[in-house]
Amino acid sequence: MITDRTIPWRRIAVEGVAIVASILLAFAIDAWWEDRQRAETEQVVLQTLLSDFRGKQVLLSDMNTFSEAIVESVETLLMAASSTEQTLSEDEIDRLIGDTWWVTTEAVWDSAPLNQLIAGGDFSVISNPDLVQQLAELQVAIERLKYHSRNDSAFHKSTMTPFMIAHSNMSQITASIKHRPGHPELTIESRNVGVSHGRRHSELLASVEYQNLLVAKMERLSDILETGHPGVERRLIQVIEMLEDELDK
Repeated sequence: MITDRTIPWRRIAVEGVAIVASILLAFAIDAWWEDRQRAETEQVVLQTLLSDFRGKQVLLSDMNTFSEAIVESVETLLMAASSTEQTLSEDEIDRLIGDTWWVTTEAVWDSAPLNQLIAGGDFSVISNPDLVQQLAELQVAIERLKYHSRNDSAFHKSTMTPFMIAHSNMSQITASIKHRPGHPELTIESRNVGVSHGRRHSELLASVEYQNLLVAKMERLSDILETGHPGVERRLIQVIEMLEDELDK
């Protein structure tokens, strides 16, 4: 019959403690490894977002210049239309009308990293809740800007294009376009399309219907410049500062 004297209680206790300690250590190592992987994933996500948003800041500056140049051309045409004297040559009128023919596009504002976070519902990878909130607000601002860009594109397609096809020499106007509005360094190679230079677009400019078209174009660009761009710019500044702070920790 086994007695207490024959049971190695001390050794059993030591072995039990060792087993428990081993289990706890394994859990601790697993937790440490998961935290490390999560931190590394977060760093990659934050850096990817930062690179994308810095690119968006450059794009925003570019699109501001682009849209402002179109507005300036619209205003010049409207001022000439309201003048009792013709202050612009036919070539200048063609070039200015060519500027108004450009249109903004919503696709350039898509952020692949941010869209991936939203689509995957994976915001939990970011540990700073304030940053998550700012990212969500940035996405709202981007969607608002895309909405204004869609309005400009829809107006161009459904209203401006049919009117210009019916009332102007499109080949003549296209031949007058030498560079992207606001960016003379981005030249456009002239194309020989057999243009007949017989249309006087000063007559088009005298049309109230065309003047209304220009005003409508300017209103859509004003939505982009006065509401869309500033909203995105403010959010970008805040988010970029927060991303930089997180990555510096």
